[in-house]
Amino acid sequence: MNLVQRIRESVVARLHGVPVAQRLHARWRRRRYERRIAGFLAARDGRANRLPQGVVYEATMRCNLRCEFCYVGELLNVEGQKPEELSLDALRRAFPEQAGLEVSLTGGEIFVRKDIGDMLDLFRAKGYTCGYLTTNGTLIDEPRALALADLARTGFLKHISVSIDGPGKLHDAARGVPGTFARTAAGLHRLQAAAAATGVPLRVSINTTISRQSLEALDRMVDVASELGVDAIGVNHLMFATPEEVNETVRLLGCDASAIATFVTADPGLAPEEVRAQLGALAARCRARSIRFDVRPKVSPELFERYYTANAPLAGRCLYPFLHARVGFNGKMYFCPFIRIEVGDLTKTPLEQIWNGPGYVELRRNLVEQHLFPVCRRCCKVELERAW
Repeated sequence: MNLVQRIRESVVARLHGVPVAQRLHARWRRRRYERRIAGFLAARDGRANRLPQGVVYEATMRCNLRCEFCYVGELLNVEGQKPEELSLDALRRAFPEQAGLEVSLTGGEIFVRKDIGDMLDLFRAKGYTCGYLTTNGTLIDEPRALALADLARTGFLKHISVSIDGPGKLHDAARGVPGTFARTAAGLHRLQAAAAATGVPLRVSINTTISRQSLEALDRMVDVASELGVDAIGVNHLMFATPEEVNETVRLLGCDASAIATFVTADPGLAPEEVRAQLGALAARCRARSIRFDVRPKVSPELFERYYTANAPLAGRCLYPFLHARVGFNGKMYFCPFIRIEVGDLTKTPLEQIWNGPGYVELRRNLVEQHLFPVCRRCCKVELERAW
């Protein structure tokens, strides 16, 4: 990264903390997004652009923790076998030579893979950018922190997202391993020290999901952010589907219920007014402490009651599968993170061919016709009515 680029990155990072700049940037992004999806909505044929805007690669489903709410471990067992993760050579062959493609890495815990640094170097050599990494932060030692800071310095790595469920004891209980919060804090402090040493801002946010266990302490996430030295908090509404919504989606898509990878419950167990109050308190504390705050999906005040009421009708849209490809650890591509219908295999077929292949196109066409599948109503990717 040259001096001009470094100055630009520094200015942009500082502007992110200015409310007016945040609003202008959000407005610009919204207009760009609407222009991008207008053609898909008009054509209604399920076809996307030649290549996705970004690829989310599930680098591994292995993890060093035992989170009570996690479903991904179940995805390792396919017909009683444990498929192998893609090797670096397989990744090199599977991912296209397309400079400017955005790749993001998630898991599992990505740093369980000992070759994760080499993987990031491989993607950088292809001319990609890394939109984000998700991690629990417990495996970030000093050499790894320095390597990540250097990737940010070059402009390759844009954002690191760290999952936090609440203050120390609450987080440890949810993660199933005592001392997890302290290890995460240590990892984040190493990242900040490494970023300071490079002189380039490294965007780090903490993210939490609303649940019965975390709601009471939600507004205390501001104190957690301060303790961890980060200035951005992301909150996910509880993502869930009811058994009835799963059954209806399965009927519409002709798939097996095992393809639905979201939290399934007949009763979310959360009072809408309590959620609203806690989110309001958190937002107010974030403003007072100059901490950036965002929540997904966008749920307008009129929708709170319906969002947290099982089987209540919700309308909206989702264009995520037109823009982002989801690739599993073994190279298989899926329609989306939560409807895991296989649409291709990168070890056998090029990404470009899969992206507008018949299976993918038919699923997208069906999605546009339905606007939303029933299990999509409470997903972090959804755009609910009154939000667009």
